[in-house]
Amino acid sequence: MRPTDHVIYGAVGAAALYPAIGAGSLLFWAASVAIDLDHYIDYVWHNRFTDLGYKGMFEYHRLLTKRWHNPAFLNIEIFHTIEFIVPLLIITHYTGSAPLLAVCMGFIFHIALDLVSLRSNGIFFARAHSFPEYFIRKKMLESRGLDPAGLYTEAARMTREGFCRDGR
Repeated sequence: MRPTDHVIYGAVGAAALYPAIGAGSLLFWAASVAIDLDHYIDYVWHNRFTDLGYKGMFEYHRLLTKRWHNPAFLNIEIFHTIEFIVPLLIITHYTGSAPLLAVCMGFIFHIALDLVSLRSNGIFFARAHSFPEYFIRKKMLESRGLDPAGLYTEAARMTREGFCRDGR
């Protein structure tokens, strides 16, 4: 989903939760948007830390969306994984923290929206939802001669060369 969509849907979700959790709904909304910080980390990583700007990140991800249906496409976003969410839920449970619960709910809401979007775009399995799944699927793709990492490297190169800005 586009960031704007997450801002809007997060605001609607936060408004619906306001009667039940009050000011925690602001944390819910912020978390439902901020979880996508991992997209920025992904961009910086694949650009080898040569561009820390957010504009390049949006160009990079626009290029990647054009490759969603490529058989080699495989994505993982660290804050969208089971390994991130489950420990956070456990910590929330044991601390009984209402603010942390609002953050967890925002993250889960965001991930649910992403799953609906992935499904509606016919790319439900383009994203791995855990690290073991990612590495197993990556190895399977590579055994078939496909290069999932190459798609990201190419998008990073094209972004550095101004592919989107120049319209090439």
